[in-house]
Amino acid sequence: MDFENIKRKMNAENMDGGQIPTKIKQIEASKMPIQKVRQSMRNEIFTQLVFILIFFAAPSFIEMHQSPKAIYYISMFITSLITLGYLAKMSWFLNRSNGISNNGKETVVAFIYDLKLTLEVYKTAIVSGSLLLPLSLIALYFGRVKMDEELFSNLILLNLPTTTLLLYVLGYLIVALLLYFITLSWSNQLYGVHIKNLEKTLKEFEA
Repeated sequence: MDFENIKRKMNAENMDGGQIPTKIKQIEASKMPIQKVRQSMRNEIFTQLVFILIFFAAPSFIEMHQSPKAIYYISMFITSLITLGYLAKMSWFLNRSNGISNNGKETVVAFIYDLKLTLEVYKTAIVSGSLLLPLSLIALYFGRVKMDEELFSNLILLNLPTTTLLLYVLGYLIVALLLYFITLSWSNQLYGVHIKNLEKTLKEFEA
């Protein structure tokens, strides 16, 4: 019996054109916290840029009064600058960590340090954006042509009864806090778990 011929056939069938080794490599790569962090950041950079384009394009599909439209664009411009600032920081982080692996203790320590610094910039941007984004949403909603322009002017100039003004301020703060905590929770899910995994890897190095 030609065992060598049988072995070659079995290998050809099991390997299936090299798909199994490729899948094994992909699984191994997906388990690496460093690679997961880098992939999450790439996805987030792309997503944030798409959202910026959508927000700037929104007034093109909604008829708005000139005053609220101007305020919308100004607030979105400032918010976008803040967003682009931390996206630039993320891009710097990706370039700095390009080509590294988590095989050495020094590499892991440096990666965790840079990642935590990047996330601090991220959190600062979240705080700033959480305060400005509700203003853009208010301008977009109350600035529509179907709404009375005087209503928006009174709202921006705070020319409202005390009770109504307090309700608007409270609503504004609630929306800002919700945006902050939702985004913060999202960032912790994206990156916090990987920091814990990397710190666990450090303990294994020390052990």
